[in-house]
This record gives sequence, C-alpha cells and structure tokens, in this order.
Amino acid sequence: MREEIKLTILKNLLEEVTKKYDYFISQKESMLEKTYQMAITDSLTGLYNRYFFTDRLHYEIHRSLRENLRFYLIMFDLDNFKPINDKYGHLKGDETLKNVAEIIKNNFRSYDIVARLGGDEFVVLAFLDKNDIKQRLENILQEIEKIFPEENLSISYGYLKLPDDLRDILEKNLNNKEENVKIVISEVDNIMYENKRKRKGLL
Repeated sequence: MREEIKLTILKNLLEEVTKKYDYFISQKESMLEKTYQMAITDSLTGLYNRYFFTDRLHYEIHRSLRENLRFYLIMFDLDNFKPINDKYGHLKGDETLKNVAEIIKNNFRSYDIVARLGGDEFVVLAFLDKNDIKQRLENILQEIEKIFPEENLSISYGYLKLPDDLRDILEKNLNNKEENVKIVISEVDNIMYENKRKRKGLL
C-alpha cells in the first residue's frame, strides 16, 4: 500500500513537472517567434523591413536563375508627401504611410513580399504576369490619390522583370549577394525616378 502511495505521488509530481516544462517551452517558442517577427517587420506599417526584403530578394534572384523562374520587383515612392507632414504634422504623416502600406499590401497576394524600405519608399516582390501587375499598379495609384486630393498626394513606381532584365549581370555576380541586391535596387530605383520625372513633366 505504501509503495502504491509513493508511486501515485511520484506520478503526480512528474505530471506537474511535465506541465511546467511544456509551459516553459511554449513560452520560449512564443518569445522567439515575437523576437523574430520584430526583427523582420517595419514597426510603423507592419510590412516587412529592409533587412528581410534584401535577404529575400537575394534568395529569389538565386532561385530564379537556378530554376528558370520569373518574378517582378516593383518600387514605389510617394509624391507630394512632405507637404502633408508640414501641414498636418508627423502623426498625420505616419497615419498616411500606414494607409499607403495597407493599400499596397491589399493589392497583392499573401505570398507576394511587400516591404517598406524606409521613409516613403515601398517595394514588392510579385509573382504575377505583367498585365496583372499593370492593373494592380493602376488600382494602387487611384486609391492613394483619393486620400489627400487637395495635397495632390500620389505615387510613382518602376519595375523590373527578373532575372530577364538583368540576367547577364546577375549571373556574373551570382555568388555575390550584396552586389546583386545593390545592382537590382539601384536599377529599379532609377526606373522609378525616371517615371516620377515624366509624371512631373521634367522629361
């Protein structure tokens, strides 16, 4: 009888220890997940941040060359954003950036990568065909222009089809992550700003 009591007590103790251990592990996993999400997420908009985007861009470049795949890199930059900050203050400016981020995100799919590079610049890695992208970009433009019509808030964009548009350069630098990412961002940035100048009648 005494042995049975001992066994029962031991069993209860083991169950209690197991419960506490499971709770500790779940809390640790939850904390690690939260820390990881904070590391890859832009704190203002909730989109992916520059760190995650550049890492994923390198991965997709490498994968597209290896597996003969295609994807589009799209860069956005707000037009006439500064007057909103100047007139309404930075809180209103932050709210505007959140709204813009939501509009861009909602016009792509959950597995497209939407990120904020910083300031009022956004980027997307989209796995779509060109015609579909053009329609989505037009939708984004129209939605954003409705937010502050009196301030002429708008958005400029440029895009590349990768790896096709830069295949020779990317293949040459395949093992140089930083160089390929730098080249691609610089190229799409130039295209975007050329379109911005055209929209403002400067070209």
